[in-house]
Amino acid sequence: MTAFLFAGQLAETVGMGRDFFESDAAARDLFGKTSERCGVDLAAAIFDGPEAALRDNRVAQPGVFLVSTLAARELARRGMAPSAISGYSLGNYAALVAAGAVSYGDALTVLLAVLEESDRRGVRGAMGAVIGATGAEVEAACAGEREEGRPVWIGNVNAAAQIVISGSEEGVESAIAKLAPRALKAFRLPMTWPIHSPLMEGVSAAIAPVVHACESIRRPRIPFFSGSSAGRIDSVGGVRELLITQVARPSRWKETVEAMFTFGQADFYEVGPGDTLTRMIRWIVREVRCRPAGTIAAIDAIAPAGGGA
Repeated sequence: MTAFLFAGQLAETVGMGRDFFESDAAARDLFGKTSERCGVDLAAAIFDGPEAALRDNRVAQPGVFLVSTLAARELARRGMAPSAISGYSLGNYAALVAAGAVSYGDALTVLLAVLEESDRRGVRGAMGAVIGATGAEVEAACAGEREEGRPVWIGNVNAAAQIVISGSEEGVESAIAKLAPRALKAFRLPMTWPIHSPLMEGVSAAIAPVVHACESIRRPRIPFFSGSSAGRIDSVGGVRELLITQVARPSRWKETVEAMFTFGQADFYEVGPGDTLTRMIRWIVREVRCRPAGTIAAIDAIAPAGGGA
């Protein structure tokens, strides 16, 4: 059984999606329409760089969503149909589109609403990665920072010893400094938002009317596993809740992958740019195989054009 996984922000790379753009008129059309909605020439920013340009949320987030969707469409054209789907953080948008749970246009509307509301509220913060410390150690460090008035929480549990913290810049910096001596690595991530933390709850509440106005939301056609709850989403209400709350809720990726493995998934494809999830999954369930499927060359190796799955 084959599962599709969709990565989130920080998967972006200069040049991503160029192969789809250059080989397919429909891809060029989607680039153009998405750029118009975003107010950014995504092709120019993504293809030409520099890499610093991709750190702009208005380039990185729609860009990853767009390229992931194009990769999923190419896989579908070649007869590749997943038996389960999940998205990591930002990857939920493309994952829900691929699962038939929301249209591309409505998912983009919600994504842009999060960006706009975060800008309007002046939401700022930081995120950091801690590798090689236990969850209890990381939680204790975060709790200590909160007691000192520096809000920071566990935002992502990627694997047993791969944890992302999220919160205020001061809280993240201080927690990293205290965890560094007992971890293999502890470092800041190039993020300016405290995603997956309570500091995003105001944004989450503000976009609720936008989500409820999306008419395309449906029950997923393909078994969909939520990275927020580590369980199946099988209803319209569940899709709406995920779209509203995922930006402020912790990501339980380790539990999500384990749940998909228990469901019977042993063969995974990372649909979209990069290989972040491919590398991460080795630390979660060693029995499964995960391969990148975010470029035409990678997809050719999986399902040759004209040859079927």
